[in-house]
Amino acid sequence: MNYSAFYSDLFSRIYASSDAVSSSAADRVRDLLPAHPFTVLGEGEEIPSEYRTGKTLFLTTSRGNTVTRCPGSKGHVCCNYCTADLYLGCTLGCSYCIMRGYLNFEPLTVYVDSEKSITRIREIARENPNRTIRVGTGEVGDSLLLDPLCGLSESFITGLSGLSNVFFELKTKTHFVDHLLSIKEKGNTVFGFSLNPQEIINQEEGSASSLDERLNAADKAVKNGYLISFHFDPIILSDGWQEGYFPLIDMLRAFPQDRIAWISLGTFRYPKILKEVMDFRPYLREEFVVCADGKYRYLQRVRVPVYKEFLRRLREFSSAPVYMCMESRAVWEKVFGALPGRIEGLRPIFHRPKGC
Repeated sequence: MNYSAFYSDLFSRIYASSDAVSSSAADRVRDLLPAHPFTVLGEGEEIPSEYRTGKTLFLTTSRGNTVTRCPGSKGHVCCNYCTADLYLGCTLGCSYCIMRGYLNFEPLTVYVDSEKSITRIREIARENPNRTIRVGTGEVGDSLLLDPLCGLSESFITGLSGLSNVFFELKTKTHFVDHLLSIKEKGNTVFGFSLNPQEIINQEEGSASSLDERLNAADKAVKNGYLISFHFDPIILSDGWQEGYFPLIDMLRAFPQDRIAWISLGTFRYPKILKEVMDFRPYLREEFVVCADGKYRYLQRVRVPVYKEFLRRLREFSSAPVYMCMESRAVWEKVFGALPGRIEGLRPIFHRPKGC
């Protein structure tokens, strides 16, 4: 893939804060996009309002705590995942993306000082020597969309490779893995692929990679020694939803099951503010109910059978940990018969680590 041409089309100009301009990420951006205007902001300067758009890339350094626990959702079970924010914003343009509801600073922001986060993750690992630490960079941006441009993931992979209790996940809707395949010190790095039937990808996931591209990238990752994960989230329901999702589940049979770190499930949900900024989508015709966290979800009597069917079909061939994202205790009891702390395969990855 010609990354230079791809990113040239994606962005029209680059800004960098004065403390980020000498970073290796800034050097890579200048090398790949030599014709793009590159402006260094002095102290107190801001990006002009006319360039506060999704066509602008902003390189800067992080402020405050760089590694935090997933904020979870009030009244719902949290998996206690740790997040290291490298990117703020995304250009893929998924119709259902929750970030559309609360991000009002349009330039796609990259925090280039990755070593700060790596150091903190190492500290958390030392504080929790007997616990599994799951950490990823895809909370408020796609982990791999800009990685060939900025080159931040390699330092995480190599810097965390010696920690046996750390599972570092790169969650993506792209297929941008080739630049990371030859790394020797892989540790427990997990390439996580968000999956939906191709029809939904075409209709709702903007410029994201195709299903075949994502699955081919997962295959490459496995063959080059990485772990993989799959995220059916959001599962979007409509009449005949089974015709799209059941064949997709079966496609996972082709992967070595011992290389699948985990599989997550989550039905479509949205806060009121997201619906207010969305164009009308066919999947919004379904019946939703407001839940304890203020988000709208399919009715429990709809969600529970869907989760049970996913779980049943996955269990026909896989023993990988399967969990639900942002679901209530009641739904956990109805689908799994227990909360994750009482499920052997999930207990280790749901423990909340100290310091995160």
